[in-house]
Amino acid sequence: MASGKTTTIGKLARRLREEGRSVLLAAGDTFRAAAIEQLDGLGRAQRPSCVAQHAGADPAAVVFDALQSARARGVDVMIADTAGRLHSQSHLM
Repeated sequence: MASGKTTTIGKLARRLREEGRSVLLAAGDTFRAAAIEQLDGLGRAQRPSCVAQHAGADPAAVVFDALQSARARGVDVMIADTAGRLHSQSHLM
């Protein structure tokens, strides 16, 4: 499902930072090879923080941790990257 979701998240985070908002990224796509590294790299390049866990971790746990972190830090916007899914893959939702 390579439709550019992670890249779009990076661009959106950059735009929000340019507008003066604090941004936290959540690397919830724990299934795709290099997805965590890609999002973390985008985060470091643009300075928003990125919450991530190891490959294969529970995506819901990653997003939950990121939300808790965003609240604790007073972050304006949290954006979660997730794995692409088709409507026919309801067992993966």
